[in-house]
Amino acid sequence: MIKFHSTGLFGKGKQTFMKLITSFVAILIFLISPLFANEINIKNAYLKYNTGSNSVIYLNISNQSNQDVKLIQAKSNIADRVELYDMMSTESGKKMVLVSAIPVPKKTNVTLSPNGYHIMIFGIKSPLKLKEMIPLRLIFADGNELDIKIPVETTSPNANHSQLNPNQNQSNKKEENSKEFHTRSGEGSNGNDTSLTNDSMEEDHSTHDHHGNEGDHNHNRADMIGPAGIMNPHIHEKGKWMIDYRYMGMKMWGLQSGTKGQSDLGTLYFPYTDPTVAMPTGSLITSSPIGTTIPILSQNNFNYMSVPTDMVMEMNMASVMTSLSDKWMIMFMVPVIKNRMTMLSSNFDRAPMSSSGIGDVSFSAAYRLIKTEHQNFFTGMGISLPTGSIDERDNMPMMGKQKVPYNMQPGTGTYNLLPQLSYNGQYDRFSWGILSQANLRMGKNDNNYKFGNRYEISSWISYLVFDEMSVSLRVAKQRWLNLQGLDATLDPKMDPQNDPYRQGGMRSDWFVGMNFLVTKGMLSGIRFGFEYGRPFHQNLNGPQMTTRELVNVFASFTF
Repeated sequence: MIKFHSTGLFGKGKQTFMKLITSFVAILIFLISPLFANEINIKNAYLKYNTGSNSVIYLNISNQSNQDVKLIQAKSNIADRVELYDMMSTESGKKMVLVSAIPVPKKTNVTLSPNGYHIMIFGIKSPLKLKEMIPLRLIFADGNELDIKIPVETTSPNANHSQLNPNQNQSNKKEENSKEFHTRSGEGSNGNDTSLTNDSMEEDHSTHDHHGNEGDHNHNRADMIGPAGIMNPHIHEKGKWMIDYRYMGMKMWGLQSGTKGQSDLGTLYFPYTDPTVAMPTGSLITSSPIGTTIPILSQNNFNYMSVPTDMVMEMNMASVMTSLSDKWMIMFMVPVIKNRMTMLSSNFDRAPMSSSGIGDVSFSAAYRLIKTEHQNFFTGMGISLPTGSIDERDNMPMMGKQKVPYNMQPGTGTYNLLPQLSYNGQYDRFSWGILSQANLRMGKNDNNYKFGNRYEISSWISYLVFDEMSVSLRVAKQRWLNLQGLDATLDPKMDPQNDPYRQGGMRSDWFVGMNFLVTKGMLSGIRFGFEYGRPFHQNLNGPQMTTRELVNVFASFTF
């Protein structure tokens, strides 16, 4: 007798049924996946090359289905975070705003671009390499996911097509190698793509940080602005303002004439001559047995009554600047001057002297003539106003309260033109620049003199240690001319600093510095840095005090 074990048949039937279901699901996925792949296409994607820790992804999403879809998330294992952003208009201009989804209506192409939706990646784990392919997963609201690989490029690739990877897994994923990039498109219909031109996409998000403190170029690098001792022009996002504070200090001690030093006592007791005054000796005698005698002009010899032994000059500058466009920036600056000096008199008394006050405020504008991927060239012009005092007084040895020398006055008393030319470049972790500027005096002041013109050129190179810190080396050379005219209340024989013919000279300095950028916390976006320098060559129309040390400090914030 044959017995049938129903449990065995039932178990075997259950296994067969599950196999059928699995096969059906696999076939269904196989059939549906190409449909999704054909209806949702990712084209022209690339990751913007950047040496920092943040960058941006641009691509084109084509939805040829009959359903609206939303891109709700993007992932990549090369970075800590990947987020979706949009550019939204505000009263102060466009601002980058985090969004939860990027809508892609049916039968529409949407292009992620600098002027609209884009994908930001933060905390890149290892340096990017040009042309390398990086993985990116796009997650849509309907549960579909696409795995693609996109190239790292410096600019939009100019290929005419994308190479699609036909392999797709059971989670409806697809891989794509894309080489072409199109500009921003709006929401069209019937598959039409309404795009802007490349000329309209001037903002680069590849260096934006996640706090919204956007700049114009590589603003999340510590070396975006030059070393502390110079105010190199740079462009911010239109509508943004920068507040900047700078301190410049200079220590001087010892006297120098030409390239040689002089002692304090030697300067006091060494006889000098006044080339503007000549006293005749002798007389004109005719019919003399020894002939005609011609009088001799003898220059007037004198000794200084006092000389400076040391001095500290300090300038605190507050400025505000903004960009009117991607080419123009303007700046307003107010300096506050403080000078301290020690004087040595001929009777060996030492006495302090000081002066302080607001200096000459200035307005300036800079225009970017040339902009390339790695370089900028600016020209600029400014004007300083005679807001600083030229009549400060203090106690002087053996003289009581007297007007302080020319170089101790906070102001110049004249309107001055401030032309400049600037070049800067950046590649990988290096940045560099050259700044040439002048201070040209216009006419004499109320005390019947004007300071000599001043010319300066600086060149520097910086290395980005990491995004938040850079180190720099700078070399500067400046030349300043003698005064023209004379303040009648300043006796040149009293102090060499009162002599308008002993004010000129030239000096070459070297500086080392560091720049810092705060990227986290309440102080995020603040920049600060310092420089320390010393002269390596001086040639002075002395006797003048010798410059020994220079210190520059800055702090700035953009909002």
